[in-house]
Amino acid sequence: MPLKLYASPLSWNCLRPELVLAEKGATDVVRIPADLIRGTHKTAGFVEKSLFGKVPLLEDDSVGGIGDGAAGLVLFESRAISRYLCEKYAGVGPRLIPPFAGEGQDSDHDRTRALASRAIWEMRLAVEPIEFDVHVTPVISEMIIAPALGKPSDEAVLARHRPKLDNCLDVLDKALATMPFMGGEEFSLVDIVYMPCICVGSKCVDVFSGRPNLAHWWERVSAREGWKKAVKPMDEAWERVVPGWKGQSAGLAGDGKGGDGDNRAHL
Repeated sequence: MPLKLYASPLSWNCLRPELVLAEKGATDVVRIPADLIRGTHKTAGFVEKSLFGKVPLLEDDSVGGIGDGAAGLVLFESRAISRYLCEKYAGVGPRLIPPFAGEGQDSDHDRTRALASRAIWEMRLAVEPIEFDVHVTPVISEMIIAPALGKPSDEAVLARHRPKLDNCLDVLDKALATMPFMGGEEFSLVDIVYMPCICVGSKCVDVFSGRPNLAHWWERVSAREGWKKAVKPMDEAWERVVPGWKGQSAGLAGDGKGGDGDNRAHL
């Protein structure tokens, strides 16, 4: 049976599993739109599946009686869904997750090296939600979401998170001086989890200026066909909410380092 993905193009979190599916070329997925404006993701029936009433939500009825679903697998949280999809479609498209220790290694030395490489990759994956997303999401909310809703930005929130976001971007730029991708030598799930908020964040903050390695990384990953396919619905949806969205971006230009620009969205 096909998978069911509840998602909204207005949600950058939904872009993570959509990008995995685009990279894998998966077509056996039924997409069920969630109307964030009308709050269909907050109904009692939906909250029974997604406990915090958020999208994305994935249902896999080919798996019975596992997780919170009585008849099949039910997953919420974009990173968990994305990882599951990487493993489910491991045999097609780019791998996106490195092999486990012992998978294809013949000697103890090779297994030890594979274990170390996997641990480093896992560390880089773990950094994104606790060092990047925790700061970029409040900045996006105050500089894009609030103005789009006709509300003032909370300057105290921005004062708290923008310096920490800038510091994180500086650290990422330094790390990318020694590797082409966020997870190492190959494009992987680590890049995928960063890409949505790097994209949206660049609409309001000068992400790339003064950070050449981060800029070069973005040029590489945003040129991928999977990204172009996955991001198109989000761009089209946000263009209807914030006119000029597609052209509004700090891009690879700007004065000074990230944080100097103030590109707040307005209806």
